[in-house]
Amino acid sequence: MEYYETKNGFAYGEVGQIPKGSVVTRKVDEHTIAIDHTFVDHSLRGQGIAKELVLLVVEQAKQQNLLIAPNCSYARFVLQGSEDLSALIAR
Repeated sequence: MEYYETKNGFAYGEVGQIPKGSVVTRKVDEHTIAIDHTFVDHSLRGQGIAKELVLLVVEQAKQQNLLIAPNCSYARFVLQGSEDLSALIAR
């Protein structure tokens, strides 16, 4: 299984099959990307997959010089848990 980009975020699993994990994003405006939802199949929870999916969005935001609106409670938890990451939260 692998992490890969989708049209509305990132996913974890086998490309071409139903993902085992995903993070759903959308462009809010020219300066902000929103994380609306994260999901990991219950059989894979606790392995850091959701965090890695959020971190993929973080890397994308950094590369595109965007802030992140963490509408998803898990994404908010991850971003607020680090001083470096919390600087990316859109206020």
